[in-house]
Amino acid sequence: MELANIYLFTGSEAYLINNRIKRIVNETKADEFNISIYDDEEVGIKEAIRDAATPPFMAEKKVIIIKNPLFLTNERNLDPFENESLLSYLNNPAPSTVLIINANNLRLDERKAVVKKLKKAAHVQEVKQLSEIEIVGWIKRQCNLNNVIIKDDAIKTFRRLVGSNLQNAKNELDKLINYVGPSGTITTESVDKVCVKEIYNDAFALTNAIVEQDKPKIINLYNELISLGNDVHYLFSLVSKSLREILLVSMMLQAGYRQADVASKMKISSGRAYYLVKNSRSMDLNKVKEYVIKLGDLDYKIKSGQIDIKQGFEFFLFGL
Repeated sequence: MELANIYLFTGSEAYLINNRIKRIVNETKADEFNISIYDDEEVGIKEAIRDAATPPFMAEKKVIIIKNPLFLTNERNLDPFENESLLSYLNNPAPSTVLIINANNLRLDERKAVVKKLKKAAHVQEVKQLSEIEIVGWIKRQCNLNNVIIKDDAIKTFRRLVGSNLQNAKNELDKLINYVGPSGTITTESVDKVCVKEIYNDAFALTNAIVEQDKPKIINLYNELISLGNDVHYLFSLVSKSLREILLVSMMLQAGYRQADVASKMKISSGRAYYLVKNSRSMDLNKVKEYVIKLGDLDYKIKSGQIDIKQGFEFFLFGL
């Protein structure tokens, strides 16, 4: 394929984005001395742009990857020098450099001049979560590639336990494939025995759809989660907890806290803090506040017997 000088990846499916980035890196044939990764949350972009502008070391191509580009959101602004350096580079990118900006799960501030310029200069790829049909097809293809059969009822159980996050699904599917071995068959029993239950990703997807007021997605995700055997009490609790956590982390980020601070204050693992920070940055804080209040009111009505939980939760979801 013909390589672009600049790539911008957006969207919510980290596994697919990372796979596409790997394919681009492989296509460049750049070695380890010519691949650099910069995390904007840790080092800013000044060094990344300087690196991108320099020639590769004894090679035809070099790759610069920028993760967590907060300067594209309303959370952080570039200083005048950084802004000018980036705009200058976007106008005249180094022909021997492939610059990849990974804005996975970030809400870009479309008003910013740098965002507008980047979208014009870059090859933009928005990578969304797969639909239910696409996920089932993906599961079957992964099994076929490894000479393994998976039963239809096992797929349904797998989906219920693992959720829609492809990275998590890939990890659990690899464990299953190794468990049954070549020419083996994955059954419901083997899924129940091997896989770790994880519906938090789907619950977050539902939470995200609520904040974005994406009614078709809300209805589809809710019905899917119910059909997979998840209890409405559990879903209500997870969505409420997810929104409260996102609100708290959003307020901490606005106060200048970093990921490590979030982990310390909330007494959670760095991995959990990473995803909470990523999720918080992709959501509208005012909407999150509004829905936390509404769900708090609904929780009171449920506990005081004023409304049935299924009826109340569905009225909340479908009335958005």
